[in-house]
Amino acid sequence: MKQVRQTHFDSIRGIAALIVVFNHFLAAFFPYAIFGVQSQYIQRSSWEDIFFYPPFGGLVAGQFAVCLFFILSGYVLSYGFLGGQGHARKIIANIFKRPIRLGGLVLFTVLISSLFWWGGWFLNNEVSVHSTSIPWYSRYWKGAFEFKELLINLSTSLFYHGAKYNPPLWTIRVELYGSILVYLFVFFFGNFRFRLFFLFIALIFLFDSLFLGFVFGVIIADLVKNHPFFIKVLSNKKLLIALIPLLLFFVSFPFSVSGDFLKETVYGLLPVDQIAGGYLYPLIGALLLFLLILGSTKIQSILNHKYLKFLGEISYALYVIHFLVLGTFSSGLFLFLYSYMPYDLAFIITFLISIPLIVLLSYLATKYVDGPTIKLSSYIGTKIRGGDNYKKGG
Repeated sequence: MKQVRQTHFDSIRGIAALIVVFNHFLAAFFPYAIFGVQSQYIQRSSWEDIFFYPPFGGLVAGQFAVCLFFILSGYVLSYGFLGGQGHARKIIANIFKRPIRLGGLVLFTVLISSLFWWGGWFLNNEVSVHSTSIPWYSRYWKGAFEFKELLINLSTSLFYHGAKYNPPLWTIRVELYGSILVYLFVFFFGNFRFRLFFLFIALIFLFDSLFLGFVFGVIIADLVKNHPFFIKVLSNKKLLIALIPLLLFFVSFPFSVSGDFLKETVYGLLPVDQIAGGYLYPLIGALLLFLLILGSTKIQSILNHKYLKFLGEISYALYVIHFLVLGTFSSGLFLFLYSYMPYDLAFIITFLISIPLIVLLSYLATKYVDGPTIKLSSYIGTKIRGGDNYKKGG
């Protein structure tokens, strides 16, 4: 039976990508709002303090959004393969498809970034002098562009070194490896009766990495698909209402501030985070939101609105393209405007013009780069899969 696409998850992926965009714009132009008191960051306006407290911190919670991406991937990629037979060849095909599926936009943005770098079009360093986003914004695209290094990276380590050209691509590397881990798990244990036991073992072994998000996604997928009581419990209105304050608290966790600064906020009583590579609290927030969506048909209905679904459709391109726009067009526009008007006004105009441009470019990239890439990966997957009736022995 064909798996029904749960489109509300596409929408939440789009919202998460937009949160990352907001995070990066503030980090570039109002670094205090993201990092607090540290390095050379200065506070320009009193409103910047609101992002250290719930629920406003959730609007710029980039690390929470990244954790949500990984939980979503673990859930979506494993759901169709848990508790069934005859999937071996399809899983193998999906493993080979994944680098191609992710690689189209990675290659495209690396090449575009290389062109911008070579042409001297990145203006992040000039902006950082005015915004005081040093070292965060000033550290990217440093030094002269090296064509030989690009060729080596393209031919041997596109996913590993892609972040040198397009910083958000570090998460795509994690996404690729995490996806392969998910597929390997469902290949060997997807039809194994006690697979949840092995998933909990995996949580222990991966406790200090972002791969935890993928494991949680697989666990939730198994519970939803094969244990009806789980959704019944999640659908309890009292439980959902109780989740909301916890959700808002952890989603808004100010991940990037210093330990001393954190002590001065409502999060000061939390233990030092030493799990999931330091991403424990954003991961908890992402988990709570994911569970809330699963349990609430009302939220699912809202997420299925056509505009949110559109945002979901372009989410991958939105995520990988926005930083290049920020480093070139947005920075250049801001520098021009700032020579004629106050800082805050220059930023507001820059932001209001940049977001629609990023959405437009993301749509075009989705249609003309990501779309053909998906078709190519599907074609290769079909060739590898061959006969769909093949069944794994045992």
